Amino acid sequence: MTEADLINLGRSIAANEVSWMGQVITVNFAMVFGIFYFLNRAQLPLKIFAFMAYLLGMLLYLGEMLIESGVKLQVLQSLRQMHSLSAIGENYVGVNASWLGRLTSVLFNAAFWILRIGIFYLLFFWKKGSGGGNSHNI
Repeated sequence: MTEADLINLGRSIAANEVSWMGQVITVNFAMVFGIFYFLNRAQLPLKIFAFMAYLLGMLLYLGEMLIESGVKLQVLQSLRQMHSLSAIGENYVGVNASWLGRLTSVLFNAAFWILRIGIFYLLFFWKKGSGGGNSHNI
């Protein structure tokens, strides 16, 4: 593969990961909505089923993102092994190896765990306030 092919592959992997993270956040907002309006009153078996379905979906997204991450690591390794890189190639490899690339990786991983723990807490431990009816403070 040429340098341009590798850079394009790496960038398309990054685009997929960002898109999937947006979908993960959307699913989490849907779970928060469901918990607030419906699941907080449900019995334990329904809560467990909802969490298992949610967890299965999140693990599928995580698995796909990990597969893509493995391919991206191989792309970066292949770019590093090339004898002469263009300025764009050097910049791409450099940014991914820098603190910014590592922080982005850590934030992607941490976001998954924080969102899962938050949904678990909301589903099983959070109690909706008893603030008189359906009136909401705006």
